[in-house]
Amino acid sequence: MKNPLGKIAKEEDGYKVVFERVLNHPIAKVWDAITNPEELKFWFTDIELDFRPGGTITFQFRDTDKTKSYGEVIAIEPPNRFVWTWEGELAVWELTALAEHSTRLTFTYSKLTADYAVNAPAGFHDLLDLLAERLDGSEETYAFGAEDDAAGPLQTPIHYAAAVYGTYPNLVKHPPVVVEKTVDAPVERVWQAITNKEQLKQWYFDLDDFKPEVGFHFTFPGQGHKGEQYLHLCTVTEVIPRQKLQYSWQYEGHRGYSLVTFELAETGTQTKLTLTHHGLETFPQDTPDFAWKSFNGGWSEIIGKMLPEFLATPQK
Repeated sequence: MKNPLGKIAKEEDGYKVVFERVLNHPIAKVWDAITNPEELKFWFTDIELDFRPGGTITFQFRDTDKTKSYGEVIAIEPPNRFVWTWEGELAVWELTALAEHSTRLTFTYSKLTADYAVNAPAGFHDLLDLLAERLDGSEETYAFGAEDDAAGPLQTPIHYAAAVYGTYPNLVKHPPVVVEKTVDAPVERVWQAITNKEQLKQWYFDLDDFKPEVGFHFTFPGQGHKGEQYLHLCTVTEVIPRQKLQYSWQYEGHRGYSLVTFELAETGTQTKLTLTHHGLETFPQDTPDFAWKSFNGGWSEIIGKMLPEFLATPQK
């Protein structure tokens, strides 16, 4: 993810997400991009806008059925604040000029039901990325409401599901694989075991290389239940030394995108390790190798047996 995730929180009237982005453009240009239908059609969708408080907004989806959805303008305070509703949900756009060619955008979307508290933030995250691209001069349009099932559109919802699962597990419709294990080793020892390429090869997979650095790409081979060969494609997405390691997990030639997260917590002289694997539902479900049960069994073996056995072996 090239931009920070929005922060999701629960309120009395539903869930909300708050995004903060710094855009390297004048505030007037950003204001025009979020209020002018001729600009909105590039990064959002086709919108009919009665630009006055109380005016109607019509959102035109770009799906086969040409679905329409409706909202209402609540407040217009150029060039700092624009507020509207969308089918009962509330959008608040706030702009602050940081310099002549720099603007802070704070976007809050609230009154979300639990059913939409992950996918709506993920959708707006992608839209804000498209807004930034439009401000930079892009003239591409987005098939709003008619997204395909390629890896790109799958990524953002999986990242949001992984981010909220620890606090709001009820929001995640597809349960991840979760394996917990307390090992008789200090945090630093476990951290080295999951990040040092030479140690990884002794208990994990035969990685081509590994560095605990965001953006680092690595691959490794794997074998299915019946001898099928799979090439794993991974990219490190988050690193908090001695606390958290996360990377994407995909397969060459197969649809799907998932996230593997290792979290470490010191408990005296021991370490509690929690392994979470999100996004398994995005893989083809017509083969047992990609089934939740298969991943659960594999990770239970790796984290529950292979890692503790390695950690119990004296290091040279």
